[in-house]
Amino acid sequence: MKNSGILSGAVPPIDPTGRVHLVFCVGDCADARAAATAWAVQALATGRVATVVPAATTAEVAQFVRRARAGSRVLIAGPRREAMAAAAASRVAGALPCETTTYITAVQGISLFCPHCGETHDVDAEPGAVVACGSCGLDLEIRSHLSGHHGTYLGAVA
Repeated sequence: MKNSGILSGAVPPIDPTGRVHLVFCVGDCADARAAATAWAVQALATGRVATVVPAATTAEVAQFVRRARAGSRVLIAGPRREAMAAAAASRVAGALPCETTTYITAVQGISLFCPHCGETHDVDAEPGAVVACGSCGLDLEIRSHLSGHHGTYLGAVA
């Protein structure tokens, strides 16, 4: 799939080789709804199946992906924090990175993993910033390393 990955900017096109497109709109965002609509229209125009799940939760994403067949594509649109959590849920449920497109509609906030206590917290900061862990209080530098499997950025002891 040529457009797999984490993308922002213009709405990426669907992978026309996918037989079924699972389209998830997360974070209740107008831009995410527009992307989901565009993907569904593209899929139907190419004679493919599109299943659209508006206001999807991570549990719903995982449920749909677990039931998916070979040839399915997962398309997720929404704000970074919610979209990354949904992408992580799809990976845990069995979707491959090459089958998944994550379209980021807004970049406010991230999920941060603390390697000291093993907890994940939402923070309003960007990679390079130093923040205190919400559990253990340790100062963490937010690394630019993004775990697609966990949907979090990695904190390092500052």
